[in-house]
Amino acid sequence: MNPEDPILPPDEPDEDVLGLEADDEDEEELEALELLEPVPVPVAEAVTGALTKEAAPARKAAAPRPDLTDRREPLYRECRGYRLRLDPPDLARLRELAGSRGKSDDELGEAFFDGQAERLAASIADDVAAPSEIRVVVDPYSRQAFLALENRIRGILSF
Repeated sequence: MNPEDPILPPDEPDEDVLGLEADDEDEEELEALELLEPVPVPVAEAVTGALTKEAAPARKAAAPRPDLTDRREPLYRECRGYRLRLDPPDLARLRELAGSRGKSDDELGEAFFDGQAERLAASIADDVAAPSEIRVVVDPYSRQAFLALENRIRGILSF
């Protein structure tokens, strides 16, 4: 107990609160209760300096982190004589799709083209002559891709 506490226990351990002497059984109970007092456990431990191998936390080998910086150039894919183009803002919109967490713009764009390039090219094959460069504008909320030739929308495809 802290001696600075305003309420101190009696100085004589043999006397009870009522002034009666304590017997040996009471002393044994008090000693047993003292042993049951909780031992403070540190919640966190600060370590300074270099960690040794045994002190360093075990980590599994993580895959290299993807480059999540904004892409500055468009991403292109050739398909059926068309050159499909995803501009940086459209690549950024792909981040809104499910399953895009932790992937770079390049990975998202490549995955999008892997799954959709054939469908995109087939949807404009009757309307636009090949070879042409087609801009793919992505709307992740309606899950649609707009296919633009110069400044005109030539096709809309749900994905």
